Amino acid sequence: MSGSTPESKAQTAIDYLASTDLCHAQARAEYNALSELRKTVRSFCFDDAKGGVAERTMAAERHEDYIEHIEKIKTAEINFHHLHNKRKRAELTVEMYRTYSANVRKGNI
Repeated sequence: MSGSTPESKAQTAIDYLASTDLCHAQARAEYNALSELRKTVRSFCFDDAKGGVAERTMAAERHEDYIEHIEKIKTAEINFHHLHNKRKRAELTVEMYRTYSANVRKGNI
């Protein structure tokens, strides 16, 4: 891609942004939904535990379902941020093209 023109790099970035709009929104929604459900999952695990509040809290946070849910949150967050970072890089490519084009128009390049 190093032999590509600035225009083709910008178009590729724009196409990527357009093609990942829905995926980006879905990844963010999944991460947010799982994060919101964390307390609910912990609460169900807490209800199943025995003992005082401290013991039940510790048992809930060690419960297999809660740990599994935390792993799902972690995976969703990684997926969201990976996609988000790639989109940010594409946005920077478009911004670089805009700067390049402005400099060409002004005769600086």
